[in-house]
Amino acid sequence: MFLISFLSLLIVHVKTILLFSYGCFVKPLIGGSSSKGSYNQQQMLESFYSVQADIYDASRARLLKGREDMLRILASHLQQKRDLIWIDIGAGTGLNADSMNKILPLKTHFKAVYLVDLSPSLCQVAQRKYRHYDNVHIICADACSFSIDDFEQTSAHLITFAYSISMIPAFYAAIEHALLNFLHPSGMLGVVDFGVQKPSNAIDRVDVVGGMRNRAQNWIMRTFWYTWFDIDNVHLDPARRDYLEYRCGTIKSLNCKNHFWYGINIPYYIWIGTQARTNPELLWRLNSLACESPYLAPPSELDSSSTQNNSLIPVSKGLEAAQRNQERGLPYPSLFYQKEVWRVYYDELDPLNRQFKDQYIYAFTWEDPREDQAILNMNSNDVVLAITSGGDNLLDYALIPNPPRRIHGVDLNPCQGHLAELKLAALRSLSYDQVWSLFGAGKSEEFRDLLLDKLSPHLSSQAMQYWFENGPSFFHNDGLYYQSGNTRWALKLCRAVAKYTGMEDNIDRLCSCETLEEQKMLWQETIRPMLFNKVVTRLIISNPIFLWKAAGVPMNQADLIDSSLLQYIIDTLDPVIERSLVSKDNYFYYLTLKGHYAHDNCPNYLKEESYDTLHKEDSPLDRIRLHTDTLVNVSERLASKSLSIAIIMDHMDWFHPKGQDAISEIKALYSALRPSGCVMLRSASTKPWYIETFEENGFKCEAAAVRLPGESIDRVNMYASTWLCKKPETGESRISSISLADSS
Repeated sequence: MFLISFLSLLIVHVKTILLFSYGCFVKPLIGGSSSKGSYNQQQMLESFYSVQADIYDASRARLLKGREDMLRILASHLQQKRDLIWIDIGAGTGLNADSMNKILPLKTHFKAVYLVDLSPSLCQVAQRKYRHYDNVHIICADACSFSIDDFEQTSAHLITFAYSISMIPAFYAAIEHALLNFLHPSGMLGVVDFGVQKPSNAIDRVDVVGGMRNRAQNWIMRTFWYTWFDIDNVHLDPARRDYLEYRCGTIKSLNCKNHFWYGINIPYYIWIGTQARTNPELLWRLNSLACESPYLAPPSELDSSSTQNNSLIPVSKGLEAAQRNQERGLPYPSLFYQKEVWRVYYDELDPLNRQFKDQYIYAFTWEDPREDQAILNMNSNDVVLAITSGGDNLLDYALIPNPPRRIHGVDLNPCQGHLAELKLAALRSLSYDQVWSLFGAGKSEEFRDLLLDKLSPHLSSQAMQYWFENGPSFFHNDGLYYQSGNTRWALKLCRAVAKYTGMEDNIDRLCSCETLEEQKMLWQETIRPMLFNKVVTRLIISNPIFLWKAAGVPMNQADLIDSSLLQYIIDTLDPVIERSLVSKDNYFYYLTLKGHYAHDNCPNYLKEESYDTLHKEDSPLDRIRLHTDTLVNVSERLASKSLSIAIIMDHMDWFHPKGQDAISEIKALYSALRPSGCVMLRSASTKPWYIETFEENGFKCEAAAVRLPGESIDRVNMYASTWLCKKPETGESRISSISLADSS
């Protein structure tokens, strides 16, 4: 019996392969109505599909990748989940409907589903499949001119093209027909299809395409795939995708490869868009969210008393890009069509942003936020600017009982912004256990499913591209903290040193000590002598490569250290052991040693009670903005005197004393700060050279903490000093009039 079943399956499989090969590779070459001489689209389609209709579903599973991913992303973005209207153009046998039925069952979630295709053979298969569905309608008609009886114009919530635009000769007419006659103004258009692009296709419109990651192919690949698919009248020319991006606002864009066979990687893309609305109020509101501008409407709508100083209104780069696009008839930048306003527009091709080789440096944040709040006493009247880094401290500031009105995270590395976005999106959309799996344990076998079904609506297209490509590998095997960011080298080196010196058991004991006395004894008697032996010191601790790769310390900062590097590290670690339990109250070193957090030893945002605060409807997450730019550029674009606090970590240690970077940054910060506002910074020096520069430019500086031998200034104790640089009072209140505007 088993043998008979096996042979039957084998025969079906072989038949499928033979019919597919004949229809795709043999028949187009021997002529017929699909030959180059035919100009009847329906005849061409029938000639191609008539012999394949019954095996279409079985033969396309490996070839037509991405349709389920596209539908899952669309479903996750829907504002409503019931009484939906969906039009699937080029629906074929109803494969899209089959997939959607698993995501959102058609009978319970859809008021009407229309499957449109020009091939009678494929429509017959779809008709047989859905004959028992009263709400599924099969329409055998041209994509450019089909009509639907009793259809209320522009009422479709979803319109999809799955591997069909590449087979529609008058593709622009099909897209226009769908947009003008059927798609609701807030509806979405979803496309998955083969396609090739060259870099020049995106010239002067990079900001509208939703990210350049893996978008272009080299000349050989473009030419090969274009020619190969042209045999079957499948057209991979870039104009089809370009037209979508011209006519619609891009919500999500993914550039993918179908690993079809050994070494055969077929390029395809997933694209989600919407009607390209050009609403001036949207432009100016997004500008105000980025720049702390009090003006929430276009200048033309403001009264005369509000507009007399229009020349002083700060203009964000995003507003400039949107206005430039509007003048040229292009949609707004992709970031304008996102659900969340966290990520501020940035220039993806800026050389400064591209220097990080597509990876973030910090998977977590080293600075101790508990000390930040103790020094600064932040409250709801504050507008805070801070380095984004791993995003942990931004979330910590948002969890203060009366959190700052706005928290601007700034980082030149786009990938740090992608990581911060992921943390915000997870806290917005996932359960606590799922958030913990991602960022507490650092591992999740279901990351891809979470990304498609829950996280994607809350990510920018650029961040979505990054995590779609990298996330499944980052959250697999050893986990996020061992496999991503330059900080992974610190964790890997700790593990390697522990293994080399035979200290693995002692490290585990250190991370489970119940008392400080037990911890100090273990450190002094076993771990410290092995850690600071000559071999480990010479090969690792005193190595400049270790400094940058593992600790993120550039040479300019290393030059500020007042002692030998070994002594600096000893002065860092010894007091930490005296100060707090690594097992209970020092998640920084616990993570470094263990590669994950513990529920009772983790950043505040990973605690269950904090999750409840951040996950609620009126969440402090909405106060966060993520800028991908220099501190100078962000400070200059913010409204004058809008900041009350700037927390710049050890950032200025990286500057060269003879350069102009420090002066430019200090002047920009001075302009953006309110009277009595302050800059808080940390340094590897007890008195860094640039403190004098702050004072020369009007700041009053004092050390908030200076590390003395044998003492610690916080739980990390990595820096020699913490400084406050205050802008003097000028008779004005700390709360400027800017504070009264835009509390959203």
